[in-house]
Amino acid sequence: MSFLSDDEIRALLKKYKVRPTKKHGQSFLKSHNVARSIVSAAEISKEDTILEIGGGLGILTKQLVQEANHVYVIEIDSGLVRALRNSLKDYDNVSIIEGDALKVPLPVVTKIVSNLPYSIASEITFRMLREIEFEQAILMYQKEYAQRLHATPGTPNYSRLTVNIRYQAEVEHLMEVPADMFYPVPAVDSVVVRLKHNTLGPRAKSDKVFFWMVRGIFSYPNKHLRKALRIWFRNMNVDKNLAEVVLDHCEGHPKSDDRLRTIDIEELVTLADVLLDLIEDGKIPDPRGG
Repeated sequence: MSFLSDDEIRALLKKYKVRPTKKHGQSFLKSHNVARSIVSAAEISKEDTILEIGGGLGILTKQLVQEANHVYVIEIDSGLVRALRNSLKDYDNVSIIEGDALKVPLPVVTKIVSNLPYSIASEITFRMLREIEFEQAILMYQKEYAQRLHATPGTPNYSRLTVNIRYQAEVEHLMEVPADMFYPVPAVDSVVVRLKHNTLGPRAKSDKVFFWMVRGIFSYPNKHLRKALRIWFRNMNVDKNLAEVVLDHCEGHPKSDDRLRTIDIEELVTLADVLLDLIEDGKIPDPRGG
């Protein structure tokens, strides 16, 4: 059978006393074919150790344990933990970790394969990028979120999220998954993407200054760069006229009249490095602390 029916899912949820909640972003994948396509994209070998965030009813997990050396599954819902342990009882290469994926220690793995809970998709993605040296991650997101990950400068979806992700990772769009592939049916379609750590740059002299700057100026994504800098400096009780000094040192890359949404990561790195020079000269507060 290529699908779990809605009746089968409802029966399982009732059996394990699970009520899908928006708080946990729970929608359960029904299609075995979609699960197989996701696992195939991960190119898993018997040497791979896999992390899955949000195992749900295990439709993806069952595919993973057949391909990988070992699979770690983090699941917050105690009812779903019972369901996973029962359905995977015949496999000795799976560890089910009950807890919040934002708080529990993350295992050392080679790859990540997950239909991420919508409610923590952004936070857990950044945590995984910070803490796990994975070869690749095959992750399913809400379509709108995925479009922001993959956006290019000058397009409506280009945002602070885009910059922060693309600074750290290469993003590849793999496939779309219609909303009716899930129970309960979410309001939007989903997209599967491949993430790999960005090892080729560009890279700022200080990652902390880069992210601090992006958070500060992208509060005004539709402003011109000069205006965004002046507002940000004023809000930090820094002389807003220092914006002109920063822009002069950038030597036109980026330009003062560029809108934030049009500035690429390489130019933002240049801007962050100029800010670092001013920080070290004591003209701007140092966000790095002691």
